[in-house]
Amino acid sequence: MSFGPKERLQAIDRLASDRFDLVVVGGGITGAGIFRDAVLRGLKVALVERDDFAFGTSSRSSKLVHGGLRYLEQYNFGLVYESTQERARLMTLARHVVRPLGFVFPVWEGSKHGLWFMHMGLCLYDILGSFKNYRLHRKLDSAQTLVEEPMLRKDGLKGALHYYDAITDDARLTIETIIDGHRQGGLALSRCEAREATFADGRIRALRVFDRISQTEIDVQTQAVVAAAGPWTESVLGVLGVDGGPRLRPTKGTHIVLPFSLLPLKQAVAVPHPADGRTVFAIPWHGATVVGTTDTDYEGPFDQVFASAQDVEYLLHVVRHTFPGFKGTATDLLGTWAGLRPLLLAADEGLTESQISREHIVTTDARGVVAIAGGKLTTYRLMAIEAVEAAIRVMGRRRVPKSTTAKRPLPYCAGLCNEASVEASTNLLMQNRSLPRPVASRLIHTYGAEVSRVLALAADDPSLLKPLAAPWPFLRVEIAHAALNESALTLQDALCRRTPVFFLVPGAAGEAVYRDAAGIMGRVMGWDADRQQAEITSMMGLARCHMACVQPEAPPA
Repeated sequence: MSFGPKERLQAIDRLASDRFDLVVVGGGITGAGIFRDAVLRGLKVALVERDDFAFGTSSRSSKLVHGGLRYLEQYNFGLVYESTQERARLMTLARHVVRPLGFVFPVWEGSKHGLWFMHMGLCLYDILGSFKNYRLHRKLDSAQTLVEEPMLRKDGLKGALHYYDAITDDARLTIETIIDGHRQGGLALSRCEAREATFADGRIRALRVFDRISQTEIDVQTQAVVAAAGPWTESVLGVLGVDGGPRLRPTKGTHIVLPFSLLPLKQAVAVPHPADGRTVFAIPWHGATVVGTTDTDYEGPFDQVFASAQDVEYLLHVVRHTFPGFKGTATDLLGTWAGLRPLLLAADEGLTESQISREHIVTTDARGVVAIAGGKLTTYRLMAIEAVEAAIRVMGRRRVPKSTTAKRPLPYCAGLCNEASVEASTNLLMQNRSLPRPVASRLIHTYGAEVSRVLALAADDPSLLKPLAAPWPFLRVEIAHAALNESALTLQDALCRRTPVFFLVPGAAGEAVYRDAAGIMGRVMGWDADRQQAEITSMMGLARCHMACVQPEAPPA
């Protein structure tokens, strides 16, 4: 099934005319999970998102699906067990987009925890994962550690622990989850803002939604609403006139993208920051290296979150400290991103940002409004189940089927539920399409079993099979697919969330990519020259915001 502009018009008509069991407000990973879970139980569900799907936190994470190794230090064994079990499940049900990633955790003289302490901690990590980890951890001596990662600081190096977690594309995981709900009959609409709730006889009856595309208001008839808007959850509840929901303490997490040539890594490296001891990751990513993240309280506009010069320096400081051979500066950055964690406000105000619980909370207003906040990407499926069951209770519904998401693969995963099938599909794509391995591998890890459908869009225009931004492994046809089949409505949707091209191609090269992509998307969407230029201008403005943190060094006097 397509999920493009035609389907959006049909969904708007249905939103105005149908009566729903449930409306989900928020199109991040939690809202997406709730939407899919509820649709698969046979409920009539609509999802509305004020901006693009995955616009906020769910496209600005560290891209990790992990068991929460650091939570062992907080004795939060329940959260670690839950997370490791979900990590294993996602690596089966979404194997194309959630895949194993090796980590090296070096230990030096003077480190907070010694090599044997970390070894015992990872033994417990393996046990809590029920030995379902991709591979069990290994303890390395200093020589073995430097074989794994030669750029690491040698002075005082005692060794390292090598273990596995998983990496994902957070935005694509979100969008594919929404696509499955759409294919099963649910309605999902971006650029639709919840404005007001109507109550009668102590029950919610309708949710007023503003369609930001047509600039019209729609009264959506519903029995219940779930607010799953991440950092915006409190404001959504305020608009709905609901008191007593979750209270949040949003913290900002910033990542920087460096050329791989400046920081070539074989796998991810996790190290404590020399200033405050919090763990920072350096991660190979699409032929570049990502370093993150910061963790600081945030009080600015939630839709205008960007890296600051202080954020960049904080991350470069740990890179220089950990990898003495690193010679990069802020001016070498390819890109940055920053997002907000919707953390629960702690009762103990003495906690630092990194100490705040990553657990979640579900609250219920008896009139039919459920809210969910907090949590983490890895456990989104379990959070969704809890929120849907709360909504079922508040609706007074009985005989609603149980959740099926524990065994149902995501739609692009069909037949690709293990490493061997992913590798075989990659080799077949290389052979049949004469594609380089990096391109074929990324296509399979992005579109899985749907890759043939993506490439078929180039049948009448072979130029669409050319790279969008050499040398990066992205094809021009992916922009057309984003608009026709993945509900991308703007160039930002296509270049920031359906693909990550925006974060890899800066400056003049970026502008050239924007123009090319605007032409491709314009043909699909019917944009005239003025609309295409407006999209390009918007991308260039966004690029300036993301890179405003980079201050060129003053020339010598």
